[in-house]
Amino acid sequence: MAWRQKFAAMNSEKFFLDPSQDTDVAWARRKEFILATLKMFRMTLDAVRRHSEWIETRHGISAVELWALWELSQSPGLRAVDLAKAMAMPRASLESLLQGLVQRGLVKQNADTESATPTYITSFDGQRIADASPQFGQGVLKAAMGNLPDASLIKLVEAMSDLVQQLPFREERAALQPMADLLRPGGQAPAATAGNDSLPLIF
Repeated sequence: MAWRQKFAAMNSEKFFLDPSQDTDVAWARRKEFILATLKMFRMTLDAVRRHSEWIETRHGISAVELWALWELSQSPGLRAVDLAKAMAMPRASLESLLQGLVQRGLVKQNADTESATPTYITSFDGQRIADASPQFGQGVLKAAMGNLPDASLIKLVEAMSDLVQQLPFREERAALQPMADLLRPGGQAPAATAGNDSLPLIF
């Protein structure tokens, strides 16, 4: 048919189609790959959401607060700027998060007499929460990526980079927001993180 010849000719202009395959086969395989990838994205986001809800229910804190406690439990005495780098967050946002944890008695601020820059450590209660989630304290997605071999991680970074470049409504600053917050309506952090009425602490 003429339309088959037309679409076959178009294959050579579309770098994402295999020119050695029949047009119908190439489009069918492409659709299959897209749907399979979409399903995996859904599973990934659902896992992040479920983990975040589990943390809030069990410990009365947000997933990003648990991550901060986990980082401090691994490296006591971090400065806010160091913790911000470790968690890929703006320093101002991280300092606000730390102050909330200090007010709730989960983190202690050490005022170093030789430096104007304070450092932070977990309190007894904060350490108990961090110890209760040793495997996924840094988040299920980051933990899962940490389990990937180097070759797979490199391929993932390259593929995600290509995908992000194709995204409409892309917002660069979203790269510095916690995943669990982005999944909330409006991309807002929970009230407990902002220092409002918080959930009871459960260890």
